[in-house]
Amino acid sequence: MKSLRARLLLLLSAAVTLAALVQALAVFHNAMNEADAVFDYHLQQLALSLATGDMGLPGFGPNVSAGNDVDYVVQVWAPDGKRIYVSRPRSDLPSQAVLGYTNVQVGGEQWRVYSMQAGGRTIQVGQSTATRQALALGFALRSIWPMAVIAPLLLLAVAWVVRRSLRPLNDLSHELENRAATSFDPLDPHPVVSEMQPVVRAMNGLFARTRQAFDTQRMFVADAAHELRSPLAALKVQVQMLGRAHDDGQRGVALARLESGIDRASHLVEQLLLLARNESGAEEALSAVSLLGTARMALSDTAELAQARGVDAGLEDAEDCTVLAPASGLRILVRNLVDNALRYTPPGGRVDVRVRCEMQAAQAAEGAATPQRMAVLEVDDSGPGIPPEDRERVFDRFYRRENAPAGGSGLGLAIVRSVAERCSAKIELDTAPLGGLRVRVIFAPTGPALLR
Repeated sequence: MKSLRARLLLLLSAAVTLAALVQALAVFHNAMNEADAVFDYHLQQLALSLATGDMGLPGFGPNVSAGNDVDYVVQVWAPDGKRIYVSRPRSDLPSQAVLGYTNVQVGGEQWRVYSMQAGGRTIQVGQSTATRQALALGFALRSIWPMAVIAPLLLLAVAWVVRRSLRPLNDLSHELENRAATSFDPLDPHPVVSEMQPVVRAMNGLFARTRQAFDTQRMFVADAAHELRSPLAALKVQVQMLGRAHDDGQRGVALARLESGIDRASHLVEQLLLLARNESGAEEALSAVSLLGTARMALSDTAELAQARGVDAGLEDAEDCTVLAPASGLRILVRNLVDNALRYTPPGGRVDVRVRCEMQAAQAAEGAATPQRMAVLEVDDSGPGIPPEDRERVFDRFYRRENAPAGGSGLGLAIVRSVAERCSAKIELDTAPLGGLRVRVIFAPTGPALLR
């Protein structure tokens, strides 16, 4: 049963019905017990009234009944055991009476009998249990009939309470249904009941995250459209220049410019796709990846660019460390750092890549028995570097400093930061010993099992 209202109605109705039945049974049981006690008391009082009478008078004999009461049978025995009185001759009660209360079987019918002795005589008063049970049943039924009236009223009250209690949930659902698709304003948790406030707070958190994702996507689309406009316009101009070329020399220059423009547009589109994939929800799962192996692949991927620019790029320190990261994302991070360093390093310059494992500083000072270690990636170049005041802005998308080399997209470090956040890594920018920029990526501390 998926309906909360139906489930509450069913459970509460069952609880009310069960409680009414239990109460009715308890009342009926108590009424029967009280009725039995009352009838036993009547038997005793009838016997006592006979005992206090003058049973020696001539009028007290076989022709006198105990008030002509057909529900009771009275018998009296003389001290010698002879029965001297019976109110109903046809009732064959036992002649040897047991003093006090007892149940006897007479002619297939059960009787309740009270016996006592007075003045040497034995007085016995009996009553059929069927008669007393019928009277007791009527008394018990009269005691429980109000429950038959109250139970339906309670069920109606339960239905009203359930409907009333679920009204805030209905109001919340109506408010959400009437919201615009682009409305991410938080809900006010105060009007709702306290049990629903955690749900409202969770929904407000979801609205905030959705707003952030929506704003990020909108900014991404706007920035991408703006950045693609210039390369596409340049490509159009270069195609026109190619069409206007009059000789092979002009045609060759126009064709080279066109190829350069296409390479720039392709690089920009590739970077945009990488950034979109990293900022989307469908991200690659984390796994144990060799940081040294990834750095070697990144240098191999950019070897052609390094050769074309005449830059000496290679591994300076090589310590094999394994980190928890998305495999393809980590490769993109290292490749973008190397690619960025190569593009900003002048011809004849140098790019050094280092991979090493370092002990966490705080635990190393304390001398912990099993210290946590962290993997560190460093990329140094001999380019112009980045002034300290601009080091935070370079991680913004499409941000390009003045005098930046052609061919860049302004997305390289933005992609690096996006992947680093997935790996819980920290990025630090500093001045390299080579004179240019040092990018230092510190990955989250890992256990000894992840470090070789």
